[in-house]
Amino acid sequence: MNSYQILYKNSVVLAVDLGSSNASEEIQSYSQQGFKIFSRIIQAASEEKAISIFKAENLSSNSNESVSVKSIFLFRTNKLQRLAYLGYSAASIATVIVLMMLVTSMGDSALVVMIPLFFGFIWFGLGLSVARWKNCGHNGWLYLLALVVTMLLDTFMMGIAGIILWLYLIFAPQAKSVNYS
Repeated sequence: MNSYQILYKNSVVLAVDLGSSNASEEIQSYSQQGFKIFSRIIQAASEEKAISIFKAENLSSNSNESVSVKSIFLFRTNKLQRLAYLGYSAASIATVIVLMMLVTSMGDSALVVMIPLFFGFIWFGLGLSVARWKNCGHNGWLYLLALVVTMLLDTFMMGIAGIILWLYLIFAPQAKSVNYS
């Protein structure tokens, strides 16, 4: 087994054998070319194996798609941590409450404008839950199945199943290797 230092830049990943005589010069040269040095040294039998270990452990959860309102609406993120999930959820619930108070004070003519907004908030809430579900390491389609089962159970359990699903999304730890699906 050899020790390898991993260097990466965009989608290019290189492994430098630390046992070679010119390892420090090679690392310095790549660093000057804009490659970032991975903080951990990887033990592997070959350079290819070291690169595959690095990609398996790190690149799947370091995608370019970050958490934004657009990525949540399009179900394209899996980086939604617990605190962000709580923050986005609280902000959207507060906004819906304010919109409901505005609709009741404005009358029936405001319903034409507010109904699409409410559907947008429902879609956003679903996107939030799917993003957090993916962050826990599950497939996004499995959330749809869990949601349908939860809705069926809610009819008999008076909302308890929905609360349990919501608590799971809050307290479930982030998966070590998060994959898009």
